[in-house]
Amino acid sequence: MKRHLNTSYRLVWNHITGTLVVASELARSRGKRTGVAVALSLAAVTSVPVLAADTVVQAGETVSGGTLTNHDNQIVFGTANGMTISTGLEYGPDNEANTGGQWIQNGGIANNTTVTGGGLQRVNAGGSVSDTVISAGGGQSLQGQAVNTTLNGGEQWVHEGGIATGTVINEKGWQA
Repeated sequence: MKRHLNTSYRLVWNHITGTLVVASELARSRGKRTGVAVALSLAAVTSVPVLAADTVVQAGETVSGGTLTNHDNQIVFGTANGMTISTGLEYGPDNEANTGGQWIQNGGIANNTTVTGGGLQRVNAGGSVSDTVISAGGGQSLQGQAVNTTLNGGEQWVHEGGIATGTVINEKGWQA
């Protein structure tokens, strides 16, 4: 049982493990305190780039250009033009555990997309894409509609309800 209902905690730099740890307000400090502010600032700045960015393109909204990397997600209900996708296939081809990449939802549209190695474009039922180029190591999971997809060593997985029209399969490209 807690001794105090209103207990607050703070983050403290642990120089031995090189991490921030949670400490009770009742905990006593030990050792040198010089450089704690610098260490906290440095830890905050260096941890920001590893966070994944999730963006949502709302219905009626149009975005143009950009690159998805490092477990980024783009969920598209509106229109996305000219995106480059380099993340999403962390668990291998057409695996339901994959969570990154570009997700075209019901009513969403993506045009002129480039999917590079390790990239995933998932087109859910009711979503549509056109003029997509998929390079070696990239993939497109299709339950919606795809028009004019070019497989330059990439893969396209057409699931139940998926429609692929005008797909060009170049050397080492694959469609299932």
